[in-house]
Amino acid sequence: MHSIERPSAQVRDASVTAAGLGGVSGSLRLDVTNPNTFGVPLSGIDWQLAIGGSRAATGNVELQQTIPARGVAPVNTSLAISTMDAVNVVQAVAGGAREYQLDATLHFSTNVGQLDVSVHYTGHLQSAIAGF
Repeated sequence: MHSIERPSAQVRDASVTAAGLGGVSGSLRLDVTNPNTFGVPLSGIDWQLAIGGSRAATGNVELQQTIPARGVAPVNTSLAISTMDAVNVVQAVAGGAREYQLDATLHFSTNVGQLDVSVHYTGHLQSAIAGF
C-alpha cells in the first residue's frame, strides 16, 4: 500500500477569449505536479469564475489524464460559460470590471478514493472581451 502525497497545480494561463450569442468561452492551462512514485489519474475539474468580485459562472470538465510519477504534466481545457451565465459576465464588464478570479478544484481518482486539490488564479480580461 502506497501513501499518497497531494499533487499540486499552478495556473499557467486562464483566459476569457470569446463572446457571442451562444455564451462566453475561455481556456485554462495548468501545470500539475505529481510527487508520488506512481501515476495519478486526473478525472475532472470543477471551476468558478468571478468578475469584479461577483460570481459570474461555474462549470465542470471531465478529464481522463494521468499525471506521471514524479512528473509535471500540462493540463489544457476549455471553459464554456452558458448564455445565462454570460449575462452576468456582460453586466460585470459593462459596469467596468476587468479583473477576474478563477477558483478550481482538481479531482484525482486514486486507489484509496478521490483526492481534491484547490487552485486560485486572478487575471485581467483581454481587450477583445472588454469591448462588449
